[in-house]
Amino acid sequence: MAEPRDIVVIGGSAGAIEALTSLVVALPAELDAALFVVVHTIPVGESRLPEILSRRGPLRAAVASNGEPIICDRIYVAPPDAHLLIEPGRVRLNMGPRESGHRPAIDPLFRTAASTYGSRVVGIILSGMLDDGSAGLREIRRRGGSAIVQDPKQAMFSQMPQNAIEIATPQHIAPVGEIAQLIVSHARRSENGGERRAAVKPKVESLGDQAVVGARDAPGLPSGIACPECHGVLWTGPDKVPEFACRVGHAYSLEALVDAHSVSLEAALWAGVRALREQASLATHIARRAERRGDRRVAARFETRAGTADEHAGKLETMLLARMEKPAPN
Repeated sequence: MAEPRDIVVIGGSAGAIEALTSLVVALPAELDAALFVVVHTIPVGESRLPEILSRRGPLRAAVASNGEPIICDRIYVAPPDAHLLIEPGRVRLNMGPRESGHRPAIDPLFRTAASTYGSRVVGIILSGMLDDGSAGLREIRRRGGSAIVQDPKQAMFSQMPQNAIEIATPQHIAPVGEIAQLIVSHARRSENGGERRAAVKPKVESLGDQAVVGARDAPGLPSGIACPECHGVLWTGPDKVPEFACRVGHAYSLEALVDAHSVSLEAALWAGVRALREQASLATHIARRAERRGDRRVAARFETRAGTADEHAGKLETMLLARMEKPAPN
């Protein structure tokens, strides 16, 4: 008989909450597995997701607490602004650097589950944007676990499932209702009347506070590309997971890196507009002061500088605003 898969890790972004509520309602009250959920959230306030999931389905859902034991028939939800990691027999919350622009991110959960529990892991990607979780899902498959992706045609946002299919080549692509059935069929059948019990610890060393995210030497080769967040060198290499990481620990897939650099570029260009406007204002102030003391030569020179800076700022601002314009639909 194949080893049961009792560690179920689930990740999603835009549209994932709707998929999750449909998934949990189809799960049984006695499920011999523990579920771990990361959904991209804003880093403020309290998560209402556990309340929603507990109300819709039979399993108890709660925000994960640092160091709490892994118990079957439970749903552990990542809190806002903290990575949810898995260690032998317990969960770990980590305030390490954002990955793919997110904290919590899906990839750290998937990687730590794969490295700790190997073939006992089921990884699931639901609706969302970009490709967080794709590399982690590939790692789950590489270590013998099972990979499941929501059917992109059913997902509210298909980009994340589609990327996961292309990168991780999952064993199953299914609508949410079938994903619930797959979880049940993969999990160990209850042998004790549904009594909640701790998940068995595998014989591996604890990852401690060094689990995956955090300050460390980044292995691989320097990419020549700066980290969008800390501006350190990003390192990469063949089959590296994640694809790009800096020494601090910020990590990106290729698609997430392009997106993060676009945000960084826009911020830098708007900073350029501000600096040019400030230069024009300062030059105008100097020109007026020179004119009051009768120095027309200096006044003319700074008036020219002010006009040039203001013209360049206008051109840059026009270019930035043009990037936001969308073509009219056909």
